[in-house]
This record gives sequence, structure tokens and C-alpha cells, in this order.
Amino acid sequence: MKEAVGKACPAYVFANDQDNAYGLFLLDPKSRTYISQHLAGIDDIFQRTLLWGALWDSVRAAQMSPADYLETALRELPTETNETLVRSIGGRSAVALHDYLGNAAQQRWAPQFESLAASKMMQAPEKGLRILWFRSLLSFTTTDTAFHPIEQLLKGELSIPDVELRSLARWRMVSTLIAQKAPNADALYTAETKREPTGIGLKYAYVAAAAKPDAATKQFYFNDYLHNAARQEDWVQDSLGNFNSWNASALTASYLQPSLEALPQIKQQRKIFFTLAWLNAFIGGQHSAESDKVVHDWLASTNVDEDLKLKVLQVVDDLDRTVKIRAAFP
Repeated sequence: MKEAVGKACPAYVFANDQDNAYGLFLLDPKSRTYISQHLAGIDDIFQRTLLWGALWDSVRAAQMSPADYLETALRELPTETNETLVRSIGGRSAVALHDYLGNAAQQRWAPQFESLAASKMMQAPEKGLRILWFRSLLSFTTTDTAFHPIEQLLKGELSIPDVELRSLARWRMVSTLIAQKAPNADALYTAETKREPTGIGLKYAYVAAAAKPDAATKQFYFNDYLHNAARQEDWVQDSLGNFNSWNASALTASYLQPSLEALPQIKQQRKIFFTLAWLNAFIGGQHSAESDKVVHDWLASTNVDEDLKLKVLQVVDDLDRTVKIRAAFP
């Protein structure tokens, strides 16, 4: 840029300032460092949103460490009041925390995000923000820091101001506790089944139980998915995420190859959008280079349906990135 010759180096440069182009606009290291430290001073919400997106793109391109993104998020989220940004930063922080970090780093960061979410869901000034922080608490949950307020909400010992937690929200809390092996998870599951023993409660109970991190449960559900013709499709689809909970990848890795081999059956017997839900769950629940190789070996086989191959290529991109990020920032 000839216009910049002879001028002082700016604090940061962002090539897509007004979001006028489609593309990947990565930040140089100097710009990335400055932006991550000065987001609170950028008052224009549109500009701030674009720059948060640029930081996340840097993480996804393995140029910014997930830990640096989490540090920035933990510093900036307490004062962020825009619901769209709170939702996106919280969701991306959960991905960085659970998919991109190893166990030791997760144990360092998780309680801090859990504490922030638990506090904000009670004290945020607007109802919409309190709901968002409640949902974020469930996505961050790993330790007792989150178990306690979730259990209190289920037992009626705690309530979020002006927020009614209906059936689906209650079952999501139960699912979270089951997936994370919370000490009281089984008792709370039993209590919720008694509270809602018929109708939609039966579906939610089936969906929640898929989160149980033990081999017998995973075996039952996988067989049920493929061989129980009487099982309603929406029950199956809604349970796939719980089956493939992020912390159960060691258990579910053995189902990755069978889930790929079952794709012709899935395509023939299920509705059009089910296939992508199936792939997003079984591939998206994995984090390792070994699982990534399983997918690419399947893609390289000679008898793969072209339509299914394209769907798998679409979904495996996230796993490819996860493996790359973990290798770059072990």
C-alpha cells in the first residue's frame, strides 16, 4: 500500500474493516496481540464483532493458541452486554476448552468459565443475558463448580431471576450431569423421570441417558440406532450429541468406523437431514489424529458413494482443524 509508506506503524491492521468481502482475513501477530488486549475499548459493536471473529479465525488456522483466546474471553466476557457476542464468544470458548485443549489445560480453565457463567446467569442485568449464561454454564460444565448450581436449579433450591426453566432445559441439565459423571446424576435422572413419566418426558429420558459414559450404554444405543425400527427418528437424532459427548471420545472412538460403514443404510432409511446430524455427532465427537485417519482411510476406499463422500468431507474439516490445532499447541 503506497499510502502507508513513510507513516508510523498502526496499532493494528484489519483488511476487512466493513465486512465488504467474503474471505479469510487473518491478523498479523502484532495486530492480533493488540486487538486481544484492547477489545473493550472498541465501542462500535459491528467492529468489535468482526475483530472477535478474526481472533477466532486465527485460532482455527492454528495461529493463535486456544489458551490465548480463552484468556481474552475470560477478560472481556464479564463486561460484554451484547447478546449475539456473548452467545458466539461463549460457544467458541466451549469449543476451545473441550475440543482444542488437553486435560491439564481443561482443568485449569474450566472452573473459571463455570464460575463466570454461574455468576452471570444470576446477576446479568437483562433476562436474555441470564438465559444465555445459563446455557453457557451447561456447555462449560466439567467440575463441581458447575455441578452444584445445576443441582440446585433442578431441586428448586435456586432460581434464575425471571427465568422459567421448562422441561427441555431441565432435561439438558440432567444430560450434562450424566455426561460429566456428577455424583448425584443418577438420582436426579430418576427424579426427573418420575416428574415427567409420559409423553415428551419419555423422549427426553431416552435422549439424556445416551450421555452416560459407560461401554454398556454406548453399545445399547448404537445397536438401537441401527436395528430398532420402532425407535422414532427424532429420538435418535436428538440423542446423537449426548452419545458423542466431548468427554466420551475414548468410549465412542470405536463406533466411528461402524458409523461410517452404516452410512448407506442411514441414507436409505432416514430423512434427508439425518445423515449430516449423524456425521456431525460421530465425527465431531472425536479429537485425535487416530480418529482423523479412520475417516480419511474410509474416504480413500474405492466403494464410497459420491454423495456420502461429499458429506463426510464437509464434516471432517472440523476434525482436521482440531488435530492441527492440538499439534500446534500441545
